[in-house]
Amino acid sequence: MAPADNLDYTRPPGAILAQDLQACIPLRRILSQGDLLYVLTPAAVPIEPLSPGEPSQDPFEPFGRALAKYHPWVRHVPYMVRDGITEYHASHLRLATAVIFVITGPPCAGQPSQVALSQIAKSFVPNRPQIVLTCCSFRDLGPVNGIFPTLVEIPSYSRAHLEAAADLLFLATPSQDLGYRLDPPMDPSGRTRWLVQEWDIMRDPPTIHELWCQCLPDRFRLDLTRLQRLLNRPGYSKHFVVREPATRELLGFCATYTTFIDNSDSTWIGCLAVLLVQPAYRRRGIGTSLHSHALRQLTEHRVSRLQLGSAFPRLLYGIPFDLTSEDWFRRRGWRIDSSDVPGCGQEACDWVLDFDDWRADGLSSGGLTFRKCEPSEFDQVLEFVARESVRKGNVGWYDQYYQLAGSMDIRDIFLGLEGPVIVATALSYIPRHGSRAAEDLPWARTISDELD
Repeated sequence: MAPADNLDYTRPPGAILAQDLQACIPLRRILSQGDLLYVLTPAAVPIEPLSPGEPSQDPFEPFGRALAKYHPWVRHVPYMVRDGITEYHASHLRLATAVIFVITGPPCAGQPSQVALSQIAKSFVPNRPQIVLTCCSFRDLGPVNGIFPTLVEIPSYSRAHLEAAADLLFLATPSQDLGYRLDPPMDPSGRTRWLVQEWDIMRDPPTIHELWCQCLPDRFRLDLTRLQRLLNRPGYSKHFVVREPATRELLGFCATYTTFIDNSDSTWIGCLAVLLVQPAYRRRGIGTSLHSHALRQLTEHRVSRLQLGSAFPRLLYGIPFDLTSEDWFRRRGWRIDSSDVPGCGQEACDWVLDFDDWRADGLSSGGLTFRKCEPSEFDQVLEFVARESVRKGNVGWYDQYYQLAGSMDIRDIFLGLEGPVIVATALSYIPRHGSRAAEDLPWARTISDELD
């Protein structure tokens, strides 16, 4: 039953319309009698205690009932985060006039990102309006600028908050002020709408190298040939530039990679590896344009996680320590303040050790033996790396070992064994020996070709 047009509506407590670029709120504007409204919700543990004798239920059932008060043609389809969005969901989505995708929070260890899953769902029906409902602050989800055209936020998935969201979705007026906006206010001088294009692999590398040297400290210097080889990863990289419209001068550059998370061929991490803007052109929206475009492209690739910095190739693992750009990325939703949480701001350091003065006196191996890997043990090493990568959340290491298959570089792997059981592995290389590992790990060579 549609609400009366003269109903005096104010924003319900706890529900905020953060953005509606699709102009689809209230939903009664786009839904007619018989139109199917699909609601995709993650499997979640109830957060409210049951009353005595009350049967257990999906915590999002009250949301479906609240929506059905306004539009009876609601279809509720749960999804398992670990299994992702499947063809089963796609077959339902193709019947929908509009879709509400519910996100409960940032990913748990080893789970895909619900943000990425929302983009997978969107890719099945790109022409249907998708409304994303976050049951947490959207800022906890990482960078979402440009990803959610219509976004509603509630503090939790309690019954009261879900019912408030349903009221907002059907009763909010088009002129109602947004609770807050996703993008920070731009500098007045930065109103230009910048065109983001894919880089020209034949023409742009020398200019990008100049920009790299201009923007980064000396210790991160790479020669042109090396930088070009790191950037040119067909099938796994996509890079973008902004040019000055009149002169075609390159003003900004953004490098992105996609990498397999582990030994599965279906789980990817998307890496925003480098974002550089000429100093004289900063605070004009160039970086924001590149950032938003790159994230849209990564989510269209159906990645399960997003990372600021690259996994492999190890271009920059994060933000260099002495740069002043942390606040810029923080304002765009990147979580870099939780140094005790992996992936949210822990420092990463490279160490240079001189073994000439290394003393092993008094050190105990604790019953372990250490030696080089034999080719016959390589399959065991891959099984160990795959298992430990999943357990510890390490990204991309399986491929670093796997690429040594069938080569003499297998003996660059060191094993720690407890009896016959592999309990530790280490991948070593000497840059001048042409190891395959050196192709993805460039920084040792900048110190010396003799490093191991």
